[in-house]
Amino acid sequence: MAEYMWIIWLSIFVIMLIIEASTTELVSVFFALGALIAMVISFIPGVEWWVQLIVFVVVSGATLAALRPLVKKFFNKEKRNTNVDEFIGKKLSVIDLNNDGVPEVKVNGLIWRIEGVDEEDKFNVDEKVEVVAIKGNKLVVRKVEQ
Repeated sequence: MAEYMWIIWLSIFVIMLIIEASTTELVSVFFALGALIAMVISFIPGVEWWVQLIVFVVVSGATLAALRPLVKKFFNKEKRNTNVDEFIGKKLSVIDLNNDGVPEVKVNGLIWRIEGVDEEDKFNVDEKVEVVAIKGNKLVVRKVEQ
């Protein structure tokens, strides 16, 4: 049986590469590496199948534990905020109360309706507010002490 183990390891290697190519989780590639090392060990005369299995498990586990966080960090760059997410924390002035009495602010050339954190909040023109969240097509704001 030991003389045919290289076929098993080669099969596992190919299967793991196929799985890795069809997913984005960066896990199977480490098992493919373990299978490749175990296949190389299988060509050494007199090495039992269980030794190859131990090598496979140790190499796969060690590379998974050591390299996966580094590879994930490399491929998954920092979360990028959208242009709307950048509004949070901005301090603005209320520019208008439209016909419905809903206050508005101007951000980056666009006019947005606003609502207070508390629904009872009332705003006046030129009052300073800070954006705390985005709710649909409205900015949720709180009053800033002047």
